[in-house]
Amino acid sequence: MNTLRKKASPHRLVGVEHLMSQALAEFEAESRMACRALRLRMAVMRFGVGSVLPNDLPRDVPEVERPETFLSHTLH
Repeated sequence: MNTLRKKASPHRLVGVEHLMSQALAEFEAESRMACRALRLRMAVMRFGVGSVLPNDLPRDVPEVERPETFLSHTLH
């Protein structure tokens, strides 16, 4: 039995690698901001101030205003 299999062309693999690296970079930036927001929220709840943490948010990314979720209401 002779079956023909299509092989992925090299130029398509380069496009996929670029797409995956870009998606990974965006995920990393979002996770760093989420971690920072969680640490800030915990510090404010514990100590009442947010200045105890270093400001390590990226300066070139504008902060997007998002609606509060059910979880944020349970933390009050």
